[in-house]
Amino acid sequence: MRSKLIISLTMVIIFMGLFQSLFFQSRVEKIFENYLSESDKMKVEMIKQAVTSYYVSTGSLEGVNQILEISNRMNMNMENMMGHMGGPIEVTILDASGEIVVDTTTKNMGDKKSAVQEPLVIKGETIGTFIAYPVKSDSISRLEQQFAQSVNVTILLGFLVAVLLSLIIGLFLSKKITKPLSQLVSGIEQVSKGKTNFRVTIDSKDEFRQLGDAFNKMTETLERTEHIRKSLVADVAHELRTPLTIIRTKLESIQSGALEATEEVILNVSDEVYRLSRLVNDLQQLSLAESKTLSLHKKRTEINGFMEAILSQIQWFADEKDIRLHFNKSSTHIFIEIDRDRMTQVVVNLLGNALRYTPENGTVMANVKVEGKSVVLSFQDTGPGIDEQKLPFIFERFYRVDESRKRDEGGAGLGLSIAKGFVEIHGGDIKVTSIKGEGTTFEVILPLPGDNDS
Repeated sequence: MRSKLIISLTMVIIFMGLFQSLFFQSRVEKIFENYLSESDKMKVEMIKQAVTSYYVSTGSLEGVNQILEISNRMNMNMENMMGHMGGPIEVTILDASGEIVVDTTTKNMGDKKSAVQEPLVIKGETIGTFIAYPVKSDSISRLEQQFAQSVNVTILLGFLVAVLLSLIIGLFLSKKITKPLSQLVSGIEQVSKGKTNFRVTIDSKDEFRQLGDAFNKMTETLERTEHIRKSLVADVAHELRTPLTIIRTKLESIQSGALEATEEVILNVSDEVYRLSRLVNDLQQLSLAESKTLSLHKKRTEINGFMEAILSQIQWFADEKDIRLHFNKSSTHIFIEIDRDRMTQVVVNLLGNALRYTPENGTVMANVKVEGKSVVLSFQDTGPGIDEQKLPFIFERFYRVDESRKRDEGGAGLGLSIAKGFVEIHGGDIKVTSIKGEGTTFEVILPLPGDNDS
């Protein structure tokens, strides 16, 4: 890339040099021609006036050649005084009958295409024809050539300096451009080898810096994704190991005759199979929700009635633990578009956690309210609360706030992950706040339709 950049700059300089050389040369020639043409017109007019004056004073064109010699001499003297270097004016004068009266031209005079032919008119009477032939002197030609050569030399020197500067600038720019690109290429190679912890450092403050920052963000995301993937594999293997071990042990014991296949044993094995089935199903639902490919069957639902129906079904769990379960519904009807099955699972997961972690004689409150263009479902308990440093991780799959809890009590650690995925696929958000020793509050924020009656 460096060589291509230097060659490109050099080619541009060469092209511009050639263009300027041709342009200035043709421009100089045109300026000289215009200058000589104007000078010749003035000299021709002066000679013509002299011839006319001679005729007026003598009444004839005889002897007018003397006037022509005097006029040419005066023009040359005037040009020498003014620093001009013009050529002589050759003249042919014809009388009224067309006969040549004076002819100062020579046979080797050269091109006569630039001749100026005008009638000699005095008081409305044509007395003859005046033909002038401006001659370009050798001194003018030499001056024109010298000037053109000096311009070409100047352009050549400028061209050489420009080429040198282009090489210096090209080396500087190519180094400035290729260095960050080399770093990025090296980074890509490292990432392709699985080294997602590789980072690039680009010191410039231009688009390359933005590209480097984007690359670093990408590698951070890849590193985090890889960590999550490894953790997921380990967690899934860990979660599957326990029920599979229990099932295998009991079946082997039954086969060896060490354990009798009683109804209780079969129920225990069935429970473990059910646990496996539920875990696999939860993982599938979570995967679909996170990839935004989970199909939803939305229906227009009045949220107060929806919440009351769920609370009535879970009331037995609160009664069993002597927990006061309260519901503060909205004062007005609120209609939203939701998949009732998915959202029921969200509410049951959040209420189930609140009831599970709230001690006896505690309180769990469910609230429905409207904030702006959203409806907020909040679930507040009086449980032990969650440590502040643990809050950012509670929605991660297989994460348990209390690691000491048994799996049959705390579940597989997927409930909050599934709730978050289901809420987000509805276009909403879920938040949590907690005070250690006082309790935890979850908020589910769902968008309201534009035609809501509230």
